[in-house]
Amino acid sequence: MISLHSEHTLAIVNPAAGDGAGARVGRDLAHELEGSGFKLEIIQTPAPGEAARIAREASADGVRTVIAVGGDGTANEIANGLVDTSTALALYPIGSGNDFARSLGYPRKRRDIARFLASARRRVIDVGEVNGRIFVNAAGVGIDGHVAERIEASARVVGPALGYLVGALVSIATYRPQPMRLVIDDQTIEGKHLVVVAANGTHFGSGMHVAPKAKLDDGLFDILVAGDLGRWSSLVALAKLYRGTHVNGRDVRMFHGRSLDVELERELPTQADGEPVRARRLVVRMRPGALTVLGR
Repeated sequence: MISLHSEHTLAIVNPAAGDGAGARVGRDLAHELEGSGFKLEIIQTPAPGEAARIAREASADGVRTVIAVGGDGTANEIANGLVDTSTALALYPIGSGNDFARSLGYPRKRRDIARFLASARRRVIDVGEVNGRIFVNAAGVGIDGHVAERIEASARVVGPALGYLVGALVSIATYRPQPMRLVIDDQTIEGKHLVVVAANGTHFGSGMHVAPKAKLDDGLFDILVAGDLGRWSSLVALAKLYRGTHVNGRDVRMFHGRSLDVELERELPTQADGEPVRARRLVVRMRPGALTVLGR
């Protein structure tokens, strides 16, 4: 078990985040945050998946705040270590998406983060669980999982800012709606669907306003269900996603619920907080008030 002073803040740095920015930021982080009143200790993640273990051990040592230095994937890993504890998750977002940070009101400019953290409030929020794993922002199946599988290659070519958009455009050209059986609480929906997303936060996909009215502490998912859209309709919906005007009540609908079950005819790409995995079934459950965070 790692040993830390309980009054200290632990920063867990993903050195690969932000196209290598994590390693560079880590060198200056202590000076920057200590200037805002934090007593900081820094650990770099030694391997994928280790951030959850480090965060869990820090919480057991009595550390009050753990800062995730990275993107949504880093925040997801650390949240999996801090869920159902009193240790707060804070963010120093340097990834390509940073959608969870948007939902918590973090500033977009890196130079403003230390000041924001100094005045941020501790609050308790909900988390989701999909197939046994915690997610903080959004989980889904369909074209978003398809994009998540391909975004790394796209980002290498056009950079992280455009990586998701390019991946989405390519996927619209190649991915077709798939047969799904959905159960949202007690309501059953069957048919072909382009995408189904259980949103806890307001954004996903590097700034897409997937669930404009979502709240992190209302005990409910905002569940986006897009049906059998053709390529042109998919392009129109993609453009509207950035403005949050995509829900039309017909082929793009929004539901609210505490649970979502998705049964598929075959294994399909899925994503949780942008991390891709293939599955034939999704079991999504709300865990109200399970995570303490620093935010607005």
